[in-house]
Amino acid sequence: MKHRHDRLYKNFCVVGLAIVCCLMLCVFRFIPADAQSQPTGDSAKEQELDNKIQTFFNTLARINAASAFEEVVRPGPLGTPSASAQLNDLRNKVEELKSQFGEIVHWERYGAKQIGEDIIVMRYILKYDQYPVIWTFTFYRKPSLTSSINNPNPWGLVGLHFDVDMENL
Repeated sequence: MKHRHDRLYKNFCVVGLAIVCCLMLCVFRFIPADAQSQPTGDSAKEQELDNKIQTFFNTLARINAASAFEEVVRPGPLGTPSASAQLNDLRNKVEELKSQFGEIVHWERYGAKQIGEDIIVMRYILKYDQYPVIWTFTFYRKPSLTSSINNPNPWGLVGLHFDVDMENL
């Protein structure tokens, strides 16, 4: 009797294991192959824009606001002559942050949100010696440029602001 019970238990375990394996194969079959091994397109977009913003903050910390803005606004509407007065005002305010809060110590991304296919909003904390400042970058990509061969980086900066009010997080 015991021998028969052991054999039934062993068969039950083997069948149960086979069912679990089949279920796992079914689940993995519905996950696209590129999603299993490579980053998604969304994360690739975010990484591209994050690299641009990292360069911006690095230039801001090491050189000055004018040089930093030159790089980040170039492909978007903030880089056009019609926005130059607004951009100059923003540069001056950024230069004032250094006199108020000291040197830039560190920065980190704390949020990113994609809105539809063509808008990405990224938020960062820029840490000065004496106080943190929240930065928000909004990028837009014209739908007609999404597959353009002539323009490998169609994302343009359409909104940039910073906030020293920590209550608005």
